[in-house]
Amino acid sequence: MIPSDSFTDVPRAPTCGTSRCKIVVIGAGFAGVAAVRELRSVNADITLVDRNNHHLFQPFLFQVATSILEPAEIATPIRSLLYELPNVQVEMREATRIDPSLRRVVMNEGDDLSYDILVVATGAQTSYFGHDVDWSQHALGLKSLGDAITARNRLLKAFERAEVEPDPKKRARDMTVVVVGGGPTGVAIAGTISEFTQRTLATDFRNIDLRDARIVLVQSGPRLLPQFSEKHSAYAARALERQGVEVKLGAPVIHVDATGVIAGDERIKAATVLWCSGVQGGPVARTLGEYVKPDGRVAVLNDFSLPDHPDCFVIGDAAYVIGPDGRPLPGLASLAQHQGRYVGRLIAARLSGTAPHKPYQACTPGKLATVSRHVGIAEFRGHSITGYLAWLMWGLLHLRTLSGGGYAKFSILANWVRLLITYRRSGRLIVEPSRAVANTVAPARNVNDTPQDAPSGTLQTAAVRR
Repeated sequence: MIPSDSFTDVPRAPTCGTSRCKIVVIGAGFAGVAAVRELRSVNADITLVDRNNHHLFQPFLFQVATSILEPAEIATPIRSLLYELPNVQVEMREATRIDPSLRRVVMNEGDDLSYDILVVATGAQTSYFGHDVDWSQHALGLKSLGDAITARNRLLKAFERAEVEPDPKKRARDMTVVVVGGGPTGVAIAGTISEFTQRTLATDFRNIDLRDARIVLVQSGPRLLPQFSEKHSAYAARALERQGVEVKLGAPVIHVDATGVIAGDERIKAATVLWCSGVQGGPVARTLGEYVKPDGRVAVLNDFSLPDHPDCFVIGDAAYVIGPDGRPLPGLASLAQHQGRYVGRLIAARLSGTAPHKPYQACTPGKLATVSRHVGIAEFRGHSITGYLAWLMWGLLHLRTLSGGGYAKFSILANWVRLLITYRRSGRLIVEPSRAVANTVAPARNVNDTPQDAPSGTLQTAAVRR
């Protein structure tokens, strides 16, 4: 965050082109939704743009990938979240570029959006450290519902192949899962997959014993959970190893392909590779040019606005903010919501002509991690808790942050209780898009003909997309 003296004089008040301001918010994540809710009473027309039609609770994505929860339990339609705000227009479109000098957001289709005030809350995406194109097709990130469903499909299909595979080497590869990254997400999903295979799936198959499945957690650094104390990093490693997870430290991944990974000096053959290491700012935020840091996040002033552009704010995971400990703030739902509320109130205050807010005071949030069944870690205000109580705290605090209403929270709680008692998971389904229509429609008679029940261009588009 870049220091600014803008709060010691007068508000950096954006100038609206009309009597009724046009506010555009890009991204309906934690930060974007929080900002919009704080603007419910302003005299402005607000447009919220997102390429999806749902608000997603990302911390629970790994539970969708491991069949604990269903997609609808962690995602809520954006329109239902904001239906009570009459000054908010929701548009399911994708922004591709921002031009602050012209106050314009370039869209991938339809008319571009002009604005008086812009809030960029586009979040972050998976970083493959310069290998995005070649590694991403083999190592799955976990940033969207599509990612989680694809990971679940790939995991279950690998075990289905192993059930009928006569070759022991191929069977061993199908029963091997590599998780790259020893942060909170990597640790959580490695422990959950181990429980999933040993407790839930072990009785589903006849020819293979999934208690023999190999789950490998690869971390480039010297310890897991580097954000936590060394004592708790060691605690997490021991808990995973008791769960049957192989923990490989100091083993950076140098290659990923269709057959597995090379981590350090070892080749690990695996049918499923999950990438939980590294994030970067999204492509829209990176179009802000000179303000963008090497990791794609945007350096902002201490009110989250851009230097020289007081009408453009960047919040959440897209913003580069230094915390009290001198390190960039982590991407946490609670922090994103806090920043969204701050910027929403700041914009409302400036539009009403009231006194400006104080500069944003970045706080060091408590740290929570779930490791495996009944095993969690919590560090906050100089205190720490491990074991069952920390695991329970992790679940309840995240459930409190969920934006799905009482029914979604009750449904998640019911799934968790069932899992605790029976180890059974309802979502063990392989669900994929149907095959291209071209496989079921008779071929055209000549190059100018198309099937009678398919509009022109349908088959070609389907083939390209798949």
